Amino acid sequence: MQISYNFNRFMHGVVLREIKKIRYLKIAELKIAIKPFYLSFDTLKQILKYLDEDYPRKKGGEPFSYTELKELDFLRHIAFLECICAENGYTLNLEKEYKEVNNGLSQH
Repeated sequence: MQISYNFNRFMHGVVLREIKKIRYLKIAELKIAIKPFYLSFDTLKQILKYLDEDYPRKKGGEPFSYTELKELDFLRHIAFLECICAENGYTLNLEKEYKEVNNGLSQH
C-alpha cells in the first residue's frame, strides 16, 4: 500500500519543517555534515533521501518520491531522520508541529 496524501503532507509540512530548523546536522557514520537551515525544502528532501542508505531506490539508484513509498518504508525513513536528529541532540517535536499544522489548516 502506498502512502496516503495525508502522510505525504505530514512529511512535507511537519517532519521536513522541523528538520529545516536545525542549523547543523552531522551524520558521523557517513562522515557528512549538512546545514538544513540554509537549504531549500527540495534540496533538503533529496539530500536526506540519499543519506538514508535503506531508502528505496529505482534501478538507477535514484530515490523514489515520497508518494511512491509504501507506508512501512515511509515510517522507516522517519525513524532514520529521528535517529540522526537524536545523535545531534535534537528531538523532533512532531506531535506538536502536527497539531499546529492541522489547526492552521482548519482555520482557513
